[in-house]
Amino acid sequence: MRSSQKKLVYVYLKKNKTLKEWKNSLKSYLEKKYSLKTFYDLKRFFNALFFKPPSITLYYYHKNEEGLEKLLEIRKSFNLTHIPLIILLDELNFNLLISIADWTDDFLTLNDKIEEAYLRIEYALKKIDKISDNNPLTGLPGNTSISKEIEKVMSSSKKYAVAYVDLDNFKTYNDTYGFTRGDELIKSLARILINTVSEFSKDDYFVGHIGGDDFVFIVPLEKVEQIAKEIIKRFDTLVPYFIDKKDLERGYFVSVNRLGQSSKIPLPSVSIAIVPVYKSKFKHIGEISARAAEIKNVTKTLEGSSYFIDRRK
Repeated sequence: MRSSQKKLVYVYLKKNKTLKEWKNSLKSYLEKKYSLKTFYDLKRFFNALFFKPPSITLYYYHKNEEGLEKLLEIRKSFNLTHIPLIILLDELNFNLLISIADWTDDFLTLNDKIEEAYLRIEYALKKIDKISDNNPLTGLPGNTSISKEIEKVMSSSKKYAVAYVDLDNFKTYNDTYGFTRGDELIKSLARILINTVSEFSKDDYFVGHIGGDDFVFIVPLEKVEQIAKEIIKRFDTLVPYFIDKKDLERGYFVSVNRLGQSSKIPLPSVSIAIVPVYKSKFKHIGEISARAAEIKNVTKTLEGSSYFIDRRK
């Protein structure tokens, strides 16, 4: 995988020997992945928060108790809740922590082991990544996670398949039945993908939601064809339950354009464009997306649900 820039951690502290030792210990733990910047002046801390936002913030409550109120107000007013805030205390203060729980992400005491501080930073950032990246409709990982997973398999010695999944004729389905029923069809496809991929590939898989009716799943190359066939089988079995009787009996939708002309549009089906990926085959993730787009054009010419594997080297 490519090396990434160190994440910035802001720590607002008081100058004393105990906190200096604590900070130095934390810095030694963080230095491989994080860049630690310490502030002792509240105004400078706030300025940095606005003009060069960090990945995460640690605030020592006892340095400036009123400053915490200002910080929480800033987080609310300027939509900075995507930057995790961990409160640092001398000792556990139950009432305080309960009162600020809605606007903080975690807490630490100086009695906690420094390893725990490191873990809490890691967990807070992972949680924010998941919340901000996950698709709100399906709860599946979004584009940031998808890119990371594809980059992993690009550098893996093991052969994988990146499969791009989308619904055919979904726009007409949405136009005919409305967004609510369209969303239900998308969520059902998401469930089919998760259940099928996890069943056939156990622990070695990934499923993500690009957006709309577009999905991605990643599995070992030798399993992808069986999984693709099973996804199609399950989708084709389920989709009739999402279509009105008259349309199902007719076998197509009747769509009328702005000029009043009608046309026959096939019922929804699923297309899966499969790109084998292994180390050194692709230099950039964009090449995989481009290859998938070419394969999608092939699957769209096939009648009904289909999959197609790119056999090119």
